[in-house]
Amino acid sequence: MALNLRAFISYQTDDRAIAGEFQRRLYAVGIQSFLAHEDIEVSDEWRSRLLRELSVVDIFICLLSKRYLQSQWCVQESGIAAFRKNLTIIPLSIDGTIPQGFIGNIQSVKINPNQISLHDLIPAFLKRDFSHGIDLVIELIGTSLNYSSAEASFALLMPHISKLSPKQAEILLQYCVGKDQVHDAGLCAKNYIPAAIKMYPHALVETDMEFLRTNSRRRGVNI
Repeated sequence: MALNLRAFISYQTDDRAIAGEFQRRLYAVGIQSFLAHEDIEVSDEWRSRLLRELSVVDIFICLLSKRYLQSQWCVQESGIAAFRKNLTIIPLSIDGTIPQGFIGNIQSVKINPNQISLHDLIPAFLKRDFSHGIDLVIELIGTSLNYSSAEASFALLMPHISKLSPKQAEILLQYCVGKDQVHDAGLCAKNYIPAAIKMYPHALVETDMEFLRTNSRRRGVNI
């Protein structure tokens, strides 16, 4: 699935490694991201580049910390973002710092800097842009590298399983068919995939749907 999104990751220099890990994980699900300190060449007029990037991105992720609030450039970046219409702003708090200033009305998500996960972005994504949030969760399912990751990502989707568009349902079930890490994961085969099949019984061709039903039946689930 091509998400066709671009993110701006705003961070204080000491948190560069965390920002870089978020960039890597976003790229893995098809979201390009801009890191000011990494992506601006020395020869660039960096202020103009920052303003240009802030004017075109779809997502603004700020890694909040006490150090972040002490940086005039970080605070200015978040202030500029606050005045952009249709921009999804996601404050992620590294040390419990809460949003202030122009983004003070947006609830932050507390993250563990030693366990970076895109799952931390999902609640804010769904709140600010539900459709893109669902796209991101589905892409996380489709890029799962192991059973536990597939189960954790699918669990995020389940409260919203009845709200998928026909295209989203089709892509989700295609991932279920094509990814061993999804259809062979215990909770996915027993609970999550059967629920998706019941909700969207005609999302795929019958041979693919029967493959998923048979796979679940092997685990004692009748669909």
